[in-house]
Amino acid sequence: MASRPRRWISTLGAFGAALALVLTGCSNTAAPKPTASNSTAPELKIGLSADVPDLKPSRDQGAAAMMLDTMIHRGLLGYDAKGQVVPALAESFKASADNKSFTFKLRKDLKFSDGSALTSANVKKTLEFLATSSSGAKIGATMSQLASVDTPDEQTAVVNLKNANVAFPSYLADTTAAILPDKSFGAQGTSWEGAGPFKLDKTQKGVSFTFSKNPNFYDASNVNFDKATVTVYADGQARLNALLAGDVHLIDFVPWESFDRVKQDANLTLDPQSGPWMYLHFNVAKGGPLANEKVRQAIALAVNRENVAKAAFSGQASVVAGAPISESSPFYNAQLAQGWKQDVAKAKQLMAEAGYANGFDAVLLTSSQYAFHQDTALSVQPDLAAIGIRTTLDSGDWATRQQKAAEGRYDIAVAGSAGVVNDPSFLVNFVTGPAANNRSYGFDDPKLDDLLNKGLQAATDADRKAVYDQVQERIIQTVPFASLVGRSQAFAYSKKLSGFANIPGFLTFESGYTLVGARLQA
Repeated sequence: MASRPRRWISTLGAFGAALALVLTGCSNTAAPKPTASNSTAPELKIGLSADVPDLKPSRDQGAAAMMLDTMIHRGLLGYDAKGQVVPALAESFKASADNKSFTFKLRKDLKFSDGSALTSANVKKTLEFLATSSSGAKIGATMSQLASVDTPDEQTAVVNLKNANVAFPSYLADTTAAILPDKSFGAQGTSWEGAGPFKLDKTQKGVSFTFSKNPNFYDASNVNFDKATVTVYADGQARLNALLAGDVHLIDFVPWESFDRVKQDANLTLDPQSGPWMYLHFNVAKGGPLANEKVRQAIALAVNRENVAKAAFSGQASVVAGAPISESSPFYNAQLAQGWKQDVAKAKQLMAEAGYANGFDAVLLTSSQYAFHQDTALSVQPDLAAIGIRTTLDSGDWATRQQKAAEGRYDIAVAGSAGVVNDPSFLVNFVTGPAANNRSYGFDDPKLDDLLNKGLQAATDADRKAVYDQVQERIIQTVPFASLVGRSQAFAYSKKLSGFANIPGFLTFESGYTLVGARLQA
């Protein structure tokens, strides 16, 4: 059944680990000294679903960019295979009692891949950049609470927030919170130079990226590949065929209709996780019908989510009829989870109350590059027509879709995304902040913003539960997005590859972190 239980976000994994780190501090044994490349180490070959023409510091550029980020960059913190927050450039950190100040101790002798020193000054500059509205940062809403960064010495950075944020370490574990060299903040703003396990040697636009092991990486002895080649296969079947033929060892975005085929191949591993969610977002800045919350409510009530699960994901998805909070979360509310259960009659009534009984014309933005995005659009199109919304599809490549969404060149958009963290606080990134390609253009609700801030500052889970119930109620009323389904997201890889793991929940797109420690059998 397409409506299987929603296991696709676990709030207890990464966030619980982060909370433990915040309360107790965290430390690792000293990192091994960087070693020269072992000439016998094999080459890792990855098939990636999209090109990344310009890797922009801090921005949400999608899953493909996050994979490249984990290869080129590192932040203060990262994730392990279980989704637990772990030290990265910082060997330890401690939080103040009020969770408003975090002290990070950097590892000794850190360097970027070009050999230049990485110090607390780089941490300060990067975090201050992430806090600016012009950065377009994926974690910008969280970083907007930055008050100051103190650097008492080259190995210490003290991050001070305006308000308490118990989940703050989890945000710094995201790939886009990488610490960057000064050159990344220039006019071009690209970030091909970092402190991660690999360094980029060359790229062929739209075709491939070639990497070599970064000898300056703090954990270089656990990088078991001298080289890595990432080849772009925008077509899902072509990507799968490359894996089946042995041309690559690992692929992302396994086509949902091919799950069974991969499972039946004795030489391959299918590694799925329930995590990302599909939704619609809106351009409310234009004024007109979509600026009216009753119209957005009507859309949320009109869509047939079961059909989306079947048509776009071959049933490998589960219905989401409210805010995307898992049944396994302590903040789940069963009643509110059905807030947008399909009710076409009610949707038509709301359209009439809003003054649009005869409907209106709209552009529905999607992307043909990912078939499931286009199939989602095709599935909801007749549902919208049933309440009078006549849509024209705008279905280009992924880069174009992202640009148009960020610039507000659409009316309604199909989106697929994941929370930055496995905690309801992730919702802030989908309802507030500067224009971005993953949220409604021009949407602003100070009351919702205030509730989300209160959730971060609440002292107990019981207090947070009360606040997040109000958050869900407000989302159902104002419809900053209309949830559709939670989808299963899978990597597939050769059984010769061990150590790589698909990180659970929303963190699936952080899985490139596990390439460190992974290895290939001869």
